[in-house]
Amino acid sequence: MAAIRGKSGGAFVSSMLVLVVAVGVAVYAGAMQRGPVRSGYVLHGRFVSANGLHVGADVDLGGVAIGRVVKIALDPATQMAQVDFTVPDRLRLPEDTTLGIGAPTMTADNALQVLPGKSAGTLAAGATVLHTTDQVSLEQQVSNYIFGGGNLGN
Repeated sequence: MAAIRGKSGGAFVSSMLVLVVAVGVAVYAGAMQRGPVRSGYVLHGRFVSANGLHVGADVDLGGVAIGRVVKIALDPATQMAQVDFTVPDRLRLPEDTTLGIGAPTMTADNALQVLPGKSAGTLAAGATVLHTTDQVSLEQQVSNYIFGGGNLGN
């Protein structure tokens, strides 16, 4: 009888250890969805399609995550996808900044990619980025490469 109690005690301890690890992973995953930018200001972008982008996705500038996508909604007036995203307070983007949606690598999730322009004026908090590019599907990229002389970016 004592041997049975010892085995059930070990099962209880193992179960509790698994539960603690699961809670730790959940807390870590939640923190990763909120980071890396804790403060900043919100900008908006309008796209014909925000397919493949999700709330919590990175906002990348030069291959560096600078913010997060905080909201994706349909603008009923324009019937376009409005993407709201954060950027750090210390970063002021030029007025002619361009936004795109894409994955930095073949295995990464899509991110909102920021390509700063050269305008002297900067976007104020709450401004809408007017220049956006449509996402090019993987199939279109392969087709462009095969039939377009190897230019993956076109």
